[in-house]
Amino acid sequence: MYKTDKINLKKITSVDFLSLFLLILFPVALILGNLLINIFTLLFSISFFYNLRESKKYLNQKIFYLLIFFFISLLINLIFSTNPTNSFPRIVKILFIIFFIFETQRIVKNYDTSYMRYVYGSWFVIFLIITIDIIFETIFGHNMIGMKSYMPGRVVSFFGDELIVGAFYHGFVLFFISYLILRGTKNNILILIIISVLLVSFTIGERSNFIKLFLSVLIFTTLVLKINYKIKIISLLFIATFIITFVNFNQNFKTRYFKQIKTIYTSGYSKFMKESQHGAHRDVAVKILKDNLFFGVGVKNFRHESWKEKYKNKEYLQTYKRYATHPHQLHHEMLSETGLFGYLSFLIFFLSSIALAINSYLKIGNIYQLSGLIYVITSLMPILPSGSFLSTFSGGIFWLNFAIMCAYIRKIKF
Repeated sequence: MYKTDKINLKKITSVDFLSLFLLILFPVALILGNLLINIFTLLFSISFFYNLRESKKYLNQKIFYLLIFFFISLLINLIFSTNPTNSFPRIVKILFIIFFIFETQRIVKNYDTSYMRYVYGSWFVIFLIITIDIIFETIFGHNMIGMKSYMPGRVVSFFGDELIVGAFYHGFVLFFISYLILRGTKNNILILIIISVLLVSFTIGERSNFIKLFLSVLIFTTLVLKINYKIKIISLLFIATFIITFVNFNQNFKTRYFKQIKTIYTSGYSKFMKESQHGAHRDVAVKILKDNLFFGVGVKNFRHESWKEKYKNKEYLQTYKRYATHPHQLHHEMLSETGLFGYLSFLIFFLSSIALAINSYLKIGNIYQLSGLIYVITSLMPILPSGSFLSTFSGGIFWLNFAIMCAYIRKIKF
């Protein structure tokens, strides 16, 4: 079992206090909307430059060069964009994300054994409140402040009419469990809490995010917790029994987890894709790639290309719904919008970053870094639907986890 470090509250500057305060409230910004997320990112960037004398010491490392490499690849893509005006703001945002990542690394390095425990503790509390709210909405049909989902079998919690609480839950679940572990929570209590979290994630009704969260928790607990294999089997059987029973007696969940995807069970995945909207999205993404093989149509331009008549495909029953802001799968998004050049750059950047993080974790064993690392890996899984990789909300969760993953990649000596 991990032990907590002795608290060492060192003197803190007012600017660093602001950065810590922003980190504490970052989950709240994700709940309140894109404007606040962008403001937070901008403030992190300002803090980065305010502390430039110290901040520049963090730039002489491999992860910095990888981030710059990825950014430059997007700039090159901008030259070939079918609508550069539309692509430019989103690419510029990546530059501010780079500042956010290194400002986070600076704060973690300076306050890892002191004030950062309050950051993780605050995330724990916010996650717990969201969990209680999800349970409340599942029971009563609306959340604690009266918000309700417009879609049966889905939960919105505090996100209004946005069906994205499952993505939020996936983004913070491992930080929640890590905090419990580092507070010395006993294994038997941890197991009950983990089972509960998995079941709560299922009741949200977001199939893809539930699978990603389940895999994240499974990998994390296998690596971190020493649990008897019999207890693991019993826990999995309990979860499976609950899910089967819940689906069988809840018509909305029976529709989402059986009727809407029954083609997979009966006729296979390929036929399911030809009958679903996700399949129509991916079909048009592939066609866009074929027409723009090397550089795609440019970041954020899928929305302008997908509606074109030439991409209509009668083999897909929902081809008339092919139009979307993104193809709902990040690999298809990167391929259609950045082409083979951008996609190869994307793979080099992330595979190299993950390799650096794995190497770091094997040396120092920080489970907050492991939490961010596992989230990044499960978020990059192919096939499963996902939010837009470069959007404000989905990107906000992703880059926060990526920043925590990078924050521990190497110990910088001054």
